[in-house]
Amino acid sequence: MNNEIRTRDLFIIGFALSAMFFGAGNLIFPPYLGLISGPQWWVGFLGFTITDAGLGLLAIIALSKYDGNLNVLASRVNKTFAIIISTAIILCIGPFLATPRTAATTYEIGILPIFGESVNRYLFSVVFFIIACLLSIRPSKVVDIVGKFLTPSLILCMAALIIKGIVSPIGEIANTTMIDNVLEKGITDGYQTMDAIAGCMFALVVLNAVKTRNYSSQKLEIKATILSGIIAAVCLAIIYGGLLYLGAQTSSLGVYDINTDNTKLLVDITNRILGGVGVYILAIITALACLTTAIGLISAAGNFFNELSKGKISYEIIVVICSVVSCAISVLGVSQIIKISAPILKILYPCAMTIVLIGLFNEKIKDDIVFKIPAIVSLIFGFLFVLKGMNLLGSFGDVLDSFPLAKFGLGWVVPMILGLVIAMIISSTRKTKTA
Repeated sequence: MNNEIRTRDLFIIGFALSAMFFGAGNLIFPPYLGLISGPQWWVGFLGFTITDAGLGLLAIIALSKYDGNLNVLASRVNKTFAIIISTAIILCIGPFLATPRTAATTYEIGILPIFGESVNRYLFSVVFFIIACLLSIRPSKVVDIVGKFLTPSLILCMAALIIKGIVSPIGEIANTTMIDNVLEKGITDGYQTMDAIAGCMFALVVLNAVKTRNYSSQKLEIKATILSGIIAAVCLAIIYGGLLYLGAQTSSLGVYDINTDNTKLLVDITNRILGGVGVYILAIITALACLTTAIGLISAAGNFFNELSKGKISYEIIVVICSVVSCAISVLGVSQIIKISAPILKILYPCAMTIVLIGLFNEKIKDDIVFKIPAIVSLIFGFLFVLKGMNLLGSFGDVLDSFPLAKFGLGWVVPMILGLVIAMIISSTRKTKTA
């Protein structure tokens, strides 16, 4: 048994976690944000990093005390509710939506620009998920494989791009921004990556990896998990800062505007910095970013359903099933998958974040109603805002638009806080507590 936390363990796990978080959206959002932010790129960086890496870190911290299992924490609302919401989340960010998107993105950004359609999309998806499955099949090795081998390769490629761009700038940073509220855009983009909800699932993978290090107490395991999460957040922040800065360098070129496609901008930046070899470097970066994310999501699903079934369904079988389902759905393409996934995740996200945020104070909350009311309120308002986005609420949609923080995509926050206040008032009048 180890009585001290080893620095090497922290960096292996932290690097692996950062790579799991760092998917396609994390790669293509920052450069565009830098372009439209211009001289205020650092403001966009703060907003993006806080709502992406920051919220993801909070999820890791909140769940570290509960074996990394959202289902355990969500049971404060209701055990059946916890199973339903946790299962829905893991299916969405797992085999039904987010995991298939990793292969589709790799194909569209990494394969098509080099080989065109000579590489069959279906065949590529099969190969991609065979690799992801094989690297995920042994739960005790997942973090080591990603942290020791795949992440360093990803970091080296990213470093080559960013450092070269800093040493030999693409252009001068413009004197003005293309948008009025850079901080708002940064917060919104970081929020839209929904990495916080991924953190709810990756916490289980990270904690299981920490447990294989044979620390002598649960306290050390929790501390190691949190420190690994901090390393991951810092690593992500450095990459985001570099990509935003590169994007800002294009703001004065006069060839890009607010309507520029995110992916096209990333490809152009890579080619401008690295020349003809840029398309190959970008393909490697995309493949590594998406593969590490796929491994993390498949492993998270395997761990979750293995624990949910109390070991009746083996981790290995779940990993194979998730890989097969993800492969089948991936052929729909990125745009179609995003179109399907966005509204579903927007419904689940507020509820998951509410549970995580209140869960930070779980030990001090003695009455389950303090969890129940805010969680249900956030779920309802998440659903209402999705209906509004589909223009199905008529004039009531305008009312929702007037809610505080609605322009950030956080219109559910104030109703949730009001629900929390009401729950605390009710709790203070009750003699019998439920926790």
